[in-house]
Amino acid sequence: MINERNPGHLLLTTLSQNWWMVCARGLLAILLGLAILLRPGLSLNLLVATFGVYAVLDGAWAIASALRVSRISFAMWPVLFEAAVSLGVGWLALGWSLVPRDAVRAIAVWGLLTGVLELVAAARLPRQSAGPWLLLTGGAFSLFLAVLILVLPYAGEPSVARAVGVYALGFGALLVAAAGSLRKVLRTP
Repeated sequence: MINERNPGHLLLTTLSQNWWMVCARGLLAILLGLAILLRPGLSLNLLVATFGVYAVLDGAWAIASALRVSRISFAMWPVLFEAAVSLGVGWLALGWSLVPRDAVRAIAVWGLLTGVLELVAAARLPRQSAGPWLLLTGGAFSLFLAVLILVLPYAGEPSVARAVGVYALGFGALLVAAAGSLRKVLRTP
């Protein structure tokens, strides 16, 4: 049974009622991954611009979903902060595409910040389903991307593109799976 007075349970309830919005974010990430991985030889400039478009769209969708589900309380603050980071880094990547190596570092910072915020959001959820664990794994995956880019700052363009593409596919799949799990929570008596 979901306790509506507990902020974690309220967050779980609102995410469960809007599971399709989580799924849409996952599908957007999968599209990013496919767009990157299906273009061998993708230049760093185009990678940064593609990521910038993704981050802006993801941030805007996250804000829309957080505002949609936060009518009663401010339970969705980690999602709102993550959305703000995505929008900021997305616009930075789009405006900074002339200096792609620095923009790749911005992608790493994005991974660090969003990963931490995803971990915070997942930690606030009760462990009633696989959803919180999948969201926690998504946060860890974002942190892994950031560390990988920061540890290998001079990796070649194809390796950076593959890392971002694989991340986007994995992260998207985790969000879609989390959405399915959240949908089941709504049906559980």
